[in-house]
Amino acid sequence: MIFNTGGWAVRIIRTLFFIFLFLLVSLNIFSFPPVSSGGISIWPGKLTITMPDGYTDEEIQYEIEVSNNNAYDINVTGEIENPSLHHLKENYTFIPDLSWVQITSDIVHIPTNESRFLEVIINIPDSQKSLHYNERWEVWIAVSELIDQSTDAETFIQTELVVKFFIITPYAEKSQIPQFLYFIVIFLIGITTVYILYIKKRSRGISINKNSVFYLKNGKGVNKSNRRK
Repeated sequence: MIFNTGGWAVRIIRTLFFIFLFLLVSLNIFSFPPVSSGGISIWPGKLTITMPDGYTDEEIQYEIEVSNNNAYDINVTGEIENPSLHHLKENYTFIPDLSWVQITSDIVHIPTNESRFLEVIINIPDSQKSLHYNERWEVWIAVSELIDQSTDAETFIQTELVVKFFIITPYAEKSQIPQFLYFIVIFLIGITTVYILYIKKRSRGISINKNSVFYLKNGKGVNKSNRRK
């Protein structure tokens, strides 16, 4: 009896590969645990955003999960901030304009032992994209718990957690030649070709005329009647 060991070997290798891939993804997920304080937690605490080459025409959206671990409902809000200078990560700078990062909802209500999401949108104006290649920005999303004190009729911040956004702009702008430049180049090539052909033709005509003049001056003109004899 002959066993097909090749097929079994391929299946075993494939199974081991998927197990390794699952463990690798699991380690990456659990290496960034939620950040917790004062009965609320956020995930992720840090996020690196690498923008696609040449930017994109669409908005870049990310979600921050906020969990309420308290025994009562809470309201949370998010605010875009610049980190303090001594907290700024090495090789990173402040974003040129904080308005390029926005949070869709002002206040999010989270029931007890449940989670909700804050949606963060990154949208760089088209007029600014070509000015910001090869840059690294650090932006903080401060998530705050709001408690409404009915007795004092005022709202104050109880807890604040921070999500660190590291934004990497495209490495280099793709060279794009406007379409009208192609027509200009083709036109110039055509004009140059015609000019070269004209110069060659004119030079050939001048050369023939010079030879004719030379023969006439030296009395070597050809008589047609003599040439027939």
